[in-house]
Amino acid sequence: MARYFGVEDRPDLIKDAETGSIYISNNIETRKYELQKKVKQTNTELRSEIDQIKNDIDAIKSMLSILINK
Repeated sequence: MARYFGVEDRPDLIKDAETGSIYISNNIETRKYELQKKVKQTNTELRSEIDQIKNDIDAIKSMLSILINK
């Protein structure tokens, strides 16, 4: 499915189907770059959160192991 669609009666504009935003079509490459940068940043943040959750789970496992062995 295409993400960008033309705006009726305005060939100089495009619409982002996902966000509903309207852009000047000659700036599409700039917009794509900005979106890719945002996605990369979000992925980095999510990866960091996942790593923290894994560390928390390991700590909980260790605590449970200590409690079980008492």
